[in-house]
Amino acid sequence: MKTIFSFIILAHFSLFAFSQQGSKVAHVLKGKVINAESNQPVSYTNIGLEGTLYGTASDEEGNFELKIPEDLESKNIFFSAVGFQNRQFPLTELFGKEFNIVKLRPQSYDVGKIDVAGQNMVLIRILRMASENIRYNYGAGPFNLHCDLSVLQSREDSVLKDVNAKVLVYDKNGYSTPSPENAFRSRKYKVTKPAGKEDYTFSSAQLGIDELLNLDWVRSASGILNPALLNDYTLKLVSQPQIDGKEYWEIGFIQNKPTLEGSGDFYATLLDGSIFINKEDYSVKSIAVKVQSAKNNTQGRGLGISKSNADFYSNLNYVFIVSYENLLVKKIALSKQYIYNNKEVAENSVLTVNRAHANNVTVLNSRNYFAGE
Repeated sequence: MKTIFSFIILAHFSLFAFSQQGSKVAHVLKGKVINAESNQPVSYTNIGLEGTLYGTASDEEGNFELKIPEDLESKNIFFSAVGFQNRQFPLTELFGKEFNIVKLRPQSYDVGKIDVAGQNMVLIRILRMASENIRYNYGAGPFNLHCDLSVLQSREDSVLKDVNAKVLVYDKNGYSTPSPENAFRSRKYKVTKPAGKEDYTFSSAQLGIDELLNLDWVRSASGILNPALLNDYTLKLVSQPQIDGKEYWEIGFIQNKPTLEGSGDFYATLLDGSIFINKEDYSVKSIAVKVQSAKNNTQGRGLGISKSNADFYSNLNYVFIVSYENLLVKKIALSKQYIYNNKEVAENSVLTVNRAHANNVTVLNSRNYFAGE
């Protein structure tokens, strides 16, 4: 009763403040307040504008609507509920959206101050929440990614391949439906040569675009972001840094007996990595992984090699780093060293997203395996 009474009083203050100011409505904010760890609604959350009596409260299902007058557009908005950490941020972060999802984190203990067994359970929970929140934290399709691709391959100081190209990626579903199958079916791309360069053709397998896109574990909810595999990893809280004013968990993970599902590599023998997760909304900032593998199929690390096939890479060591920004993947970098035809080869590939858009989308129906097609 006390909570409901507070809700009624606050709603009254909202109407009172608006009628007293007599200002023109500039924005109508609609949204839902949810528990960042369970995605369940947070009922009767107090919502107000800093330094005023103007505000409202979420209903039983966490939904809210708030009309913002012109002279309050520059204010901060706050959200508070019993059992949850308060949130406060500029109103402008909610403008221009049809529906806002606001996440409140439950009051919790410091992960770094509990024993190893307890910490492992908490880290599993954090990683599970990161996976479950992908669809809320990242962009839904369809959208295009305009990318630069660079591939440099060398052997004993001799350059075998030095390619720079433009790649247009079309993602039909985006991060709203994260899974390996959906990522493969929904993502198509086209490769074009830079203006002024000579014509060239090359297979997608040689450029490794599929392999690079497969490293986007957020899009496919793979590797450490697959909740079904979490018990296969040894986890450790490495640090709790601040990046760009936001707090993160840096979680280290090792898969001592790597699997294809956990590493993406059919013949991996070691996997050691780290992931940065935002404490506020469980979004992933970056993933860095080091892998050792006995051998790889020349058509991709996730493919097996038949006994009769003698054409493969061996003794592989590689590192990949994937970073995220503005609800999407930003950069995928892969650095490899391996033996091929009894010679050591070094290979560095980088796919960088320069621009993304969901308006006037170019629809692609296939993977463009050759430049200029």
